[in-house]
Amino acid sequence: MIKEAKSKNKAEILELWKSAFPTKSRSYLEFYFKHIFDDGKCLFLPQDNRIIASLQMNEHVMHCMGRKLECAFILGVATLPDYRLRGHMRYLMESALDELSHNHLITLIEAFHPKLYEPFGFQTIYSTKTYTINTHYFNKVNTKGVSHNFTAMELMDLYQKYIRHFDGAYIRDLHYYDLLIKRSILDHGNICVYRNKHHEVSGYAIYTENSVEVKISEIVYLDSLSLMKLLKFVSNGYPDVTVQVSQSEKLERLFPLTIPKKMGKTMARINHYDLFNKLYNCNVKTPKEAFSKMKKPIFLNEIY
Repeated sequence: MIKEAKSKNKAEILELWKSAFPTKSRSYLEFYFKHIFDDGKCLFLPQDNRIIASLQMNEHVMHCMGRKLECAFILGVATLPDYRLRGHMRYLMESALDELSHNHLITLIEAFHPKLYEPFGFQTIYSTKTYTINTHYFNKVNTKGVSHNFTAMELMDLYQKYIRHFDGAYIRDLHYYDLLIKRSILDHGNICVYRNKHHEVSGYAIYTENSVEVKISEIVYLDSLSLMKLLKFVSNGYPDVTVQVSQSEKLERLFPLTIPKKMGKTMARINHYDLFNKLYNCNVKTPKEAFSKMKKPIFLNEIY
């Protein structure tokens, strides 16, 4: 019988996630359960006096073709190894989707295992591009104006300006950026910003580095100068820099012969096609058709 997680179940569900997601950093999982887990709803399946499977449902508000829609994001889909391939996850997913369909028009999920979720009506609607850019492109760029000095409010204000060019994006608030800063520090990452001649933040980059490489997981910028400055700053001391951007960005225009790797990021499910079609005056039958109606590129660089 499916149950909703309470505070007393958090420690056991955290251990389930650690078992199911061995590549996830332990610090991130601990952070998630401390700061984010309680804001969502977690369903779990008990058996043999233990929790054998669970999934998390978080709520977000997103921009969608001129409207603000509450959507649901499913994550943490996990089953203990000894209980897999017995239909437990299907049971949980069907229950979760039945509940979500009463309150949300759209449900999202990470697209790392699309074949698992396609039977439930999900389709991949958003991908990311990853570029590995040689630092010789930045030889004539200086880093004046780039620093690690900023506030969460400045990051949020920049994001709001940036997503005017996109659709399907989350509406991020100050709390989101407070948590993002804390999470970055926990993951041994960093955030830098570029301030233009008016001392306004016109770009930021979130990145991690080690002795051999540096990777940017999110870069938000208002113009190409901001982008170049941030890339120059982050890549200092490395032969190249790896940067992940949205599927619509074409960095090869600035960096010829730099070929991106494309990877599915987010899948979507339309819970009520009749309502969606009425709301947007269309006649779509699949999630891909629905999101193709957006007149702006999609931005969905979210993990929860």
